[in-house]
Amino acid sequence: MRSVPPAVPPGGIPDDDATNPGSRTRSVWLLQLVLGASVVITVLLVQALEPALFSLWPFSSGVGVIIALTALAMVVPWQKIPRSAVAVIPFGDIVGIGLLSYGTDLRFSFFWVFPIIWIATHFTLVYLISALSTVGVIIVVDATVNASGPVTALRLIVVLLSLTFIAITSFLSARQTRAFKQLLRRQASRLQGTLQRVSGQERRVSQMLNGLDTGIARLSVDGEVLALNDTYVALYGVERDEPQRPGAAVEYATLRGEPLPEAERPFARASRGEQFDDERVWLFDPHGEWHALSASTRRLISSDEPESTLLIVHDITALIESERARERLAATVSHELRNPLTAIIGHADLALDDPNLPPKVREQLEVIAGAGERMQKLISEILATSRGVFRETSSPVAADASRIIASSLASFRPAAAARRVSVVDDLPDTAEVVGDAFRLRQAFDNILSNAIKYTPAGGTIRISGDVSPDDVILHFADTGIGIHPDDLERVFDPYFRAQSVRESPTPGTGLGMGIIRSIIEDQGGSLYLESELGTGTTVTVILPARVDAGAS
Repeated sequence: MRSVPPAVPPGGIPDDDATNPGSRTRSVWLLQLVLGASVVITVLLVQALEPALFSLWPFSSGVGVIIALTALAMVVPWQKIPRSAVAVIPFGDIVGIGLLSYGTDLRFSFFWVFPIIWIATHFTLVYLISALSTVGVIIVVDATVNASGPVTALRLIVVLLSLTFIAITSFLSARQTRAFKQLLRRQASRLQGTLQRVSGQERRVSQMLNGLDTGIARLSVDGEVLALNDTYVALYGVERDEPQRPGAAVEYATLRGEPLPEAERPFARASRGEQFDDERVWLFDPHGEWHALSASTRRLISSDEPESTLLIVHDITALIESERARERLAATVSHELRNPLTAIIGHADLALDDPNLPPKVREQLEVIAGAGERMQKLISEILATSRGVFRETSSPVAADASRIIASSLASFRPAAAARRVSVVDDLPDTAEVVGDAFRLRQAFDNILSNAIKYTPAGGTIRISGDVSPDDVILHFADTGIGIHPDDLERVFDPYFRAQSVRESPTPGTGLGMGIIRSIIEDQGGSLYLESELGTGTTVTVILPARVDAGAS
């Protein structure tokens, strides 16, 4: 016979009793109550069918022993006494059942199954052998005293062999069960340790992800949401408990444009398993703020986990704004530098046309003209890499539009003369408006610069104005190349150049008209453009007049 596993304590109830003393008491109650209930039922049947058995003192004594042991099992706090003391109950049951069976041809011997199974299941092999030996001694004594022939002897042998078989089977089964429990307990302990480590790692990863200012959503191949970090939840206003439901935020293809269809949103595309990188969308969040987002996906493939997709959303609003600010500054500064450079180069070219210039002066003027042309080239390169239109607010002050335009004309007349373009000034003596003189000078310089650049030699530029109590209306009309009607609506868009301009040899960036309109509107005015291809263009500027300004 193989040795008992170490988990079984010598002489006591193993397994759960070793870790939970209360279970020992429950086991004693259950096992003894089953036997006690069976004996009570048997006694009732004996009382009804064969009451003469009560006249036998062994039978009555056996019933008393069983009932007394059952009562003892119910009152003794077994968790407070040594485990080996529990064996008193099943061994006492063996003696009591022996008294029940004494002199009755072992008619009640089947009750021995209860204590034998109890001892075989919960005690060591030594206890089991002692229990079977006790049963054997009782059977031998009974057979010796009450023997009545070979049939009775055979019955005694069969009972003893049956009990031995039941005991061995129960003992081996209990032993295997205990070994299996011990194995499960070890595996459960390992799994618990692994689960704790994995849970700890997941908590640390979640804490790291929640600490990022990047929105992250992990999706299964079926589109199920596996995880969301705090940034994603805050951006999209989704519920963690119901992440599949649309959030409170709305995605747009462009700033204040049309909302993206549900199927084209980054989350829906990632749920379908699509792979994309740096997809730009605009998000209107639950707090009423706009966010520029860059969405990308990454496929996660692991040997021990199902494949999943990571949706990564970067908030690039600050980056976009800084880029736009830089581009607006570069575009505006570069474009505005062209006008004084044009005046410098125009005056230099006009002076170089004088045949009576001393050689030294001519050399100096050529240096000035060359440096100006180089600066214009550098400015063109800066403009080629800039975007946007610069809009600047200014305080409303009084300015004389006639004097501003006259000053601008003084700078541009040499350039006009160099291109053989005549400029006619038909302005009123004064035209006081509400606006920033410096910003208005920028707008008028741009208008005159365009008119001179795109008016062929022999053409005319006429500047006129009307003053009313409410408005000052200024007209800049040229006989230049004109603009096609289809291009008129787009000439204010950044970097757009009309077809007629693109076909001309005159360089340009497509920023001028946008800057002009921006400046005029910032001064509270408005700008209108009329043009006919091949005939010329008229730019009309309407500015608010000063309250005390009179008509001229």
